[in-house]
Amino acid sequence: MLKVTAIIVAKKVSTRVPNKNMLPFGNSTLLGHKISQLLQCDNVTEVVVGSDSDDILDFCKQFNVITVKRPDHVCVEPMVKHNEMIENMISLIPPTDVVMWSHCTNPNIQPLTYYNAINKFLCLEKEYDSLISVDKVQEHLWDNNFTPTNYNPWDTDHTLARDLPVLWKQNGAIFIQTYENIKNNGYFFGSSPFLFETPILESGDIDTKEDFFMCQTLHKKFFELGLYSPGYLARKNGLIIT
Repeated sequence: MLKVTAIIVAKKVSTRVPNKNMLPFGNSTLLGHKISQLLQCDNVTEVVVGSDSDDILDFCKQFNVITVKRPDHVCVEPMVKHNEMIENMISLIPPTDVVMWSHCTNPNIQPLTYYNAINKFLCLEKEYDSLISVDKVQEHLWDNNFTPTNYNPWDTDHTLARDLPVLWKQNGAIFIQTYENIKNNGYFFGSSPFLFETPILESGDIDTKEDFFMCQTLHKKFFELGLYSPGYLARKNGLIIT
């Protein structure tokens, strides 16, 4: 059986949302909540948390995870390149078969969604060298010059959003590829990634205080109360449901 390692990076300093990884969320913090989600995923073999903060690593001791200390210089944005950060983190984890980056800033991704993303990658590995999570974008868009980019609003017939070309936006929740590939390319994904659509209620990404409020509200209103029915998108895509 292949060994699948889920990686979480949690740096000490966050500028836009101070102390972001340790903000209260659910029954724990954003970081603790993400660890718990990954530990519930049956096809994740191990979870590794990397941080430059001793306090964060000490917090992780209550969970059944591997912790690694990251050098300070690879945790300072924008001074460090993503490739350097990724290459350093990969050098610190035990050898494995498959790597999944799982950011705690996407707190509502459910264990079933991780499970299906891993299975999808394993099924398609001969066709795609990696997998990234995305949101579907099918909206009326304008550029910085106040010009419509994907439709003509002055046409005789108004183009409905459902008839516009489909675009895909990376949401940063899931990146999967083999351990050997990520060691070679030093990036989150390879040259031919599969675009894995995640359920929209799950895929919110926290970059601002407003993002945190929205993700926390969704969690309280849907996930904590059991009002969310996971798997509908996976069923639509013919993925494995348990």
